[in-house]
Amino acid sequence: MDTSAPWRALETPENAQPEPPPQRLRLDTSRLLLAAVGVLVAVSVGAALLVAGQGGGQVEVVSSAGSTVGASAAPAATQATLVVEVSGAVLHPGVYSLAVGSRVADAIKAAGGYSADVDPRMAESQLNLAARLVDAQLIHVPRRGEAGGAAPGAAVSAPATAGLIDLNTATAQQLDTLPGVGPVTAQKIIAAREQQPFRSIDDLVTRKIVPASTLAKFRSLVTVG
Repeated sequence: MDTSAPWRALETPENAQPEPPPQRLRLDTSRLLLAAVGVLVAVSVGAALLVAGQGGGQVEVVSSAGSTVGASAAPAATQATLVVEVSGAVLHPGVYSLAVGSRVADAIKAAGGYSADVDPRMAESQLNLAARLVDAQLIHVPRRGEAGGAAPGAAVSAPATAGLIDLNTATAQQLDTLPGVGPVTAQKIIAAREQQPFRSIDDLVTRKIVPASTLAKFRSLVTVG
């Protein structure tokens, strides 16, 4: 074959090998794509962990209605209550259920507060508004005229003893609710009755447990069984 002609130089020699396909280029491109996908996955996972860490770690449960309930929420505890009776010069005398730890003032407030016929001086001397309530306690708010006896022409009834605190059986907590009686005096009353039960309310004075002025504050609230 004549190869001296210029156009022969553009022809492929018979013994020349064909060029290999660009496989290396395709492999390099695939590796770059895989690397890019891996970086995107790592960034997404890192962002998800960061958001979860900022959420405080509290697991939330979504109900079927769509409302969200915290998994750490505990059921509300039932509050303990006690029952007392409020009588006398209040707007709404009756029986009331109050939370344990409530005070005499809370019971009077639940009964509507003082009525117009309240005797302010007797109420101040007989009621300890800061005393804690005990179950089945009677709180009587004195009316005008009660201190001097029944009004002329009024029917005289026997004194009610239900709900009164018995000096011979009352607990220290019950005695502590009496006006003018604190924990120390309550313990003195208990110690005295253990030596000898009380025969009358006035024994508190004659046996020098409380002064007469203090007994006058709660005389109408106690009894001797």
